[in-house]
Amino acid sequence: MATVRSTADFKPDGQHVVQGQVDYRMEGRILRTTATGPFNNELMAAIPVAISDLIGKLALQGKWGQIITFQHSAKGPLAAAEDFTAYLKNRYTNSATNPVTALVFGPDVEGAAEMAPVFLKSYSDAGIASRVFEDYETALYWVESRIKQTSERLAWSESYRIGSTAIDEQHQEIFLRAADVIAATSRDGQTMSAMRLQRYALTHFSHEEDLMHRLNYPGIAEHVRQHEELTVRLKDISRQIANDNMVKAELEEFVAHWLLKHIGTVDTQLAAYLKK
Repeated sequence: MATVRSTADFKPDGQHVVQGQVDYRMEGRILRTTATGPFNNELMAAIPVAISDLIGKLALQGKWGQIITFQHSAKGPLAAAEDFTAYLKNRYTNSATNPVTALVFGPDVEGAAEMAPVFLKSYSDAGIASRVFEDYETALYWVESRIKQTSERLAWSESYRIGSTAIDEQHQEIFLRAADVIAATSRDGQTMSAMRLQRYALTHFSHEEDLMHRLNYPGIAEHVRQHEELTVRLKDISRQIANDNMVKAELEEFVAHWLLKHIGTVDTQLAAYLKK
């Protein structure tokens, strides 16, 4: 779970120092942000440089969302909001990777009624789909519903069948489990889905290898070697997910290239041998 924090000190009306603070926590495909105000013209200073790294990781996962929860106070001058809009436009220049953003202003947040439309306008003007909510759970539901994603490259096709009913069914299950990883929005969901994919793939490989041993299959050495390569690649993907470094394109490449190449060559040869 990646977490960064930044603070900005300022003196409203020349009085005592007040500290605005922004905390970021990346969980799966959602960036959970807590903004504790009030913020003066130093609003931008409360955004840490490290946020670029988190956004980069999130963009690699495909569709992603952000939930910004304001605490204590959301008050700030309009000039700061204008600067914030310019900041958002500069940061999010690719509409395809812009986040879906929920802004949460609880009833006890100072200046919520005044500042909610201001911040909403900042995100909207930057081309970011956004809405205002009064509670976190409703915001989470909305964000998750908006960042649902599938992958055409992970969709099973009947053309992938090799003629062995048992093996075809197992291949189809691998595609389904890989799609579950892409669809998961939370880190826990991604990790669990990746574990299910890895375990099932290993079970499938073991099934094929036992079958080849029983048949004294002549192509077993090359087939097992490819299984070992696929296992290493899959473990690497699972490790990346566990470290908050999931890359959607790499999982798609594993299934759509590595696995399909394997199915189209050695698995097809095994199926032909079984028919004999």
